[in-house]
Amino acid sequence: MSIFDYKNAVGGAGKAQYSEAITLALYAGNPTGEALPGTSWRPISASQLGYQGHISAQGTISGEQSSVSDAQVEILGKYDGAGQLLSIGISFRGTDSLKDGLNDLQAAFVSGFADNYSRLAFDNLLGKVAAFAAAQGLSGSDVLVTGHSLGGLAVNSLATLSTEHWGGFFQDAHYLAFASPTQSASDKVLNIGYENDPVFRALDGTHFNASSLGTHDKPQESATNNIVSFTDHYSSLSGKLVPQSILNPWSWSAHSAVDYAAGLNRVINSDFYDLTSRDSTVVVSNLSEDKRDQVWVKDLNLYADQHSGSTFIIGTQSNDLLHGGKGNDYLDGGAGDDRFRDDGGYNIIHGGSGHNVLQLQQPLKNFSIANDGDGTLYVRDAYGGISMTRDIGALVSHEAGSWWQLLGKDVSYSVTADGLQNGNQWTAYNHSLNGDAYGNALVASVNGDWLFGHGGDDLLSSDKANVTFVGGAGNDVMYSSGGGSNTFLFSGNFGLDLIHGYQSSDKLVFMGVPGIDAHYDYSQHLSQSGNDTLLKVGDYSVTLVGIGMEGLNGSGIVFA
Repeated sequence: MSIFDYKNAVGGAGKAQYSEAITLALYAGNPTGEALPGTSWRPISASQLGYQGHISAQGTISGEQSSVSDAQVEILGKYDGAGQLLSIGISFRGTDSLKDGLNDLQAAFVSGFADNYSRLAFDNLLGKVAAFAAAQGLSGSDVLVTGHSLGGLAVNSLATLSTEHWGGFFQDAHYLAFASPTQSASDKVLNIGYENDPVFRALDGTHFNASSLGTHDKPQESATNNIVSFTDHYSSLSGKLVPQSILNPWSWSAHSAVDYAAGLNRVINSDFYDLTSRDSTVVVSNLSEDKRDQVWVKDLNLYADQHSGSTFIIGTQSNDLLHGGKGNDYLDGGAGDDRFRDDGGYNIIHGGSGHNVLQLQQPLKNFSIANDGDGTLYVRDAYGGISMTRDIGALVSHEAGSWWQLLGKDVSYSVTADGLQNGNQWTAYNHSLNGDAYGNALVASVNGDWLFGHGGDDLLSSDKANVTFVGGAGNDVMYSSGGGSNTFLFSGNFGLDLIHGYQSSDKLVFMGVPGIDAHYDYSQHLSQSGNDTLLKVGDYSVTLVGIGMEGLNGSGIVFA
């Protein structure tokens, strides 16, 4: 399941539900009393609900008890083209007044306040909403509850109380909270937040402890735990020296609702979104415009539990500097003229629109570069790591310079269909044979060859050594009858493939396969079929023909 998938809302449905939740959460922070442009949502008035209470000119409803009188909520309806009510949205507003700040303190220090917040503030209103929804033929599963910050606390509170109050109407509602200081103990809520937001997960569930004032990166079952908002402060010297804390005013830059939406919307629209999971490490650039072409966005892992697995780094729609680490990374530049670096491992780099540059940081001779003829450049480093890159217009190597250039010099090469061009000098790509969208029969002709099958059911054969087989989509058959140390690379929806001639010195590399990450335990997905070994990888598989399970070299299997 992708990072924002929730209950049965997965894939496109999960994206749609997240988008509606963030839209309604933003609306609660700045209501207009009118329909939300570009959506099917519009406010439901207090009079429609038969509710009497504290109501602003825009229709915002305030808290019912004096202790929570500054609590505010928006009730909205989603309608079809014929005006039929399809669902109801409850969007709680976050902290925007001194009394809201006092409520935050009560949530931290008064036992039971956080859990009961939604009932203290809106008990009567929520009963009216339940009755109104039922009269319209809706059930609790047709209700979306959302909010940011203190509003997120209200979301968790309503979820906690939903079974025992309001006739149990809200027990099956959908709860998506943003930047909430509290966390539900159940799977009723999806709590979305930035790891370095000083408010998100500040309370241990609903309880204050010493870590609430300092670094509070304790993972929560209902939360995304490793999304980083890469802000100006986070990347600064003070950000690296001083922990993210509710007592540190500069760290609050990661709490802005607008920046939440800006960054998380780029995550959901990323080419790599379907490869994420609930606790994926995702670094989102929220640098100011003037910092984006000066500061490298990377996984700093500051004042947090150790990140593990693949890292996703998401740029902006302008010029970015994105830097992967020594592990396996997915770098998404988006629009703009972006520059990329990576320090090793198995990576996928998408430049997006604009003129994009990959800085190799080493001499060109340390790399083997193959072009699959279909828009992807494969860059293999001296340690065997592979980066699959798209929309890269230039490579920059770092070469030894003359005696007066003690630090060496950068040399830029344009990426063309025929090779790398530096002025009048050309560097050929590694030898490869490239198929097309149909079934192909390709035979390696030299040691170190690359075979790219692309679409269709391909037959890839080799009697050479150090060959890289990339079958692509379709059900491919690969024969290796020469030397060992071959690489079989599988990515995306790669199909049901067969390998003949597998040796323990070969590598099986899986990159960008939906539903699979670096933590995939292949040993739980192996089976013996006659004399063959079947390895299931998500919805796809690789069969090692004539190889028993004991003949598989686990150290030569890579999941990125």
